[in-house]
Amino acid sequence: MTPEELHNIYRAENEFWWYQGMRAITSALVDPLFQSRGGVGLDAGCGTGFNAQEFEKRHGLRMVGVDFAPLAILYGRQRNFNRSMVASVTELPFPGESFDLVTSFDVLSHLPRGEEQRALGEFARVLRPGGWVVLRVPAFRALRSRHSQFIQEQQRFVISQFLPLLAKLNLRVPYIGYINSLLSPVALLKFRIWEPLTGARPRSGVDTMPPPWLNRLLRRVLLCEAALIRRGCRFLFGQSLIVVAQKPASSHNI
Repeated sequence: MTPEELHNIYRAENEFWWYQGMRAITSALVDPLFQSRGGVGLDAGCGTGFNAQEFEKRHGLRMVGVDFAPLAILYGRQRNFNRSMVASVTELPFPGESFDLVTSFDVLSHLPRGEEQRALGEFARVLRPGGWVVLRVPAFRALRSRHSQFIQEQQRFVISQFLPLLAKLNLRVPYIGYINSLLSPVALLKFRIWEPLTGARPRSGVDTMPPPWLNRLLRRVLLCEAALIRRGCRFLFGQSLIVVAQKPASSHNI
C-alpha cells in the first residue's frame, strides 16, 4: 500500500461511512464471543492501529499489532497505539499459543496467490486453544474496482475458496458470510459499467469525504446490515467476506 493511501486511511478511519459500517458489522459478530472482558489479541496487518484500539475499548483486550509497512506503525504511534512492530503476517514473531484473538482486516488480499494459506497457518499457530480468528477480505472478482487497483489488491475471495483453507488448519467455522451486501448492486454498476465507460483511473476511495448527508445515508445502510446480521441474517453476495473461526480446545492437529 502506498504512503499516500496510508495517510488517507489515517485521516478517514474515524468518520468515513465504510469504516464505521465495517466496525458495526464486525461487532455484531464478535460481541457474543467476548462476554467477559480481558485476554490478549493480535491485529495482523494492523495498519494505523485504529481497529486494534477499538477492540481494546470494546472488549478489554490487550491488543498487539504487526504490519509490513513501517509508516503504518508510525501512524499507530500517533494514535498512541504503541504495542506494534514491523513484521509480516506470513512470519509472525511470536511463540505458539500466544493470543486469545487474531484479527486481520483486508490484509490477505494483498498477498501473492497461495501466500494466504501460509498466513492463515501463522494465525492458527499463535492462537491459544479455544481462541478466535476474525478475518475480512474483499469478495468476488467482479467487484474489483479502480480503488482495488490503486491499493495494489492482489486477489479477492469467495466462500467456496476460503473454507478449504480453514479446513486444512482444523479450524471450526461458526460463521462465514458476505457483508457490505445491500450496496452491492450499486457497486457492481459502478465498477463494471460506469468506471470502464468513463475511463476512470485507479484512485483512492477514501481521499475525500462524501457530503455529510451521503456519508450518513451510506453509514445507515451498513448499520442496517449489521442489525440484520445480529438477527441471524446471511447474505449470498457482498463486497467483502467475513470469517469467524475457532481453534479447537485440543490443538495437537494444528
